[in-house]
Amino acid sequence: MPDITQFSRENLTARRRGLKRRRQKLFWQKLWRQTAMVGLMVGCLSLATSSRWQIQSSGQIILSGNRLLPNEEIHKLMAIDYPQSLLKLQPLELEKALIAKGPIADAMVRRRLLPPGLNIRIQERTPVAISLPNVDVAIRSLEDDPQSFSQMGLLDANGYWMPYSSFTQLGAQEPKLQVQGMRPAYQKDWPTIYQALQKNPVDVYRLDWREPTNVILHTELGTVHLGPYGQNFTKQLTALDRMRNLNAKMDIQEIAFIDLRNPDDPTLEILQATKTQDP
Repeated sequence: MPDITQFSRENLTARRRGLKRRRQKLFWQKLWRQTAMVGLMVGCLSLATSSRWQIQSSGQIILSGNRLLPNEEIHKLMAIDYPQSLLKLQPLELEKALIAKGPIADAMVRRRLLPPGLNIRIQERTPVAISLPNVDVAIRSLEDDPQSFSQMGLLDANGYWMPYSSFTQLGAQEPKLQVQGMRPAYQKDWPTIYQALQKNPVDVYRLDWREPTNVILHTELGTVHLGPYGQNFTKQLTALDRMRNLNAKMDIQEIAFIDLRNPDDPTLEILQATKTQDP
């Protein structure tokens, strides 16, 4: 008959040895992980402080997507203090700075390890109209919006106002459309207005919005009075389109203005005349 006591002692001894080996294994695994973490931290610190992983100048930044904004202007917007550790630069912060400070709709900043530097792709705000200064409007709107429109500026298709100095390379790409009397309260309507003007075959050179009760268009057919801006705007432009052959019927120099307050019944105000004439 086997000795149960002897068997139990041998079993317990084997279990103790197994547990001891397991504790030793866990100890060395923990020590290795801690050593690896320390080594990683030291390595990262070395990379952060090494001149090899620093941006020494703007020449290490690759820019793309900019057509009107020169590279120098974009570098000024980021305001990086050289030399700068590549790992200390925060791409999200640089993206926010570019969008907040410049005429930039979107920006994507990525670190580049080899060679060390930054890759930056931007989407410019394309100017579609020149916002002419209007001092009276600026004074009244200054309390509600820091964009006073007291100086010449540019508008994009969404109504975003930019100082005229935002772009230094407009040249032939300077917008032909001018807007006078723009104010912050009108910006929400600008996208609809601009899209309607773009679709209309009649060329519009200037939109005068200084008087809220009467929007005035300066067009190839002459001056057009629309009354207050509202839901009839598209209908008024359609009526103007139907009159695009007006210059073939009469001398448009004789017309003081085209009255489209009622687009269903447009009239012509003739110079030095006391009555209006139907087109």
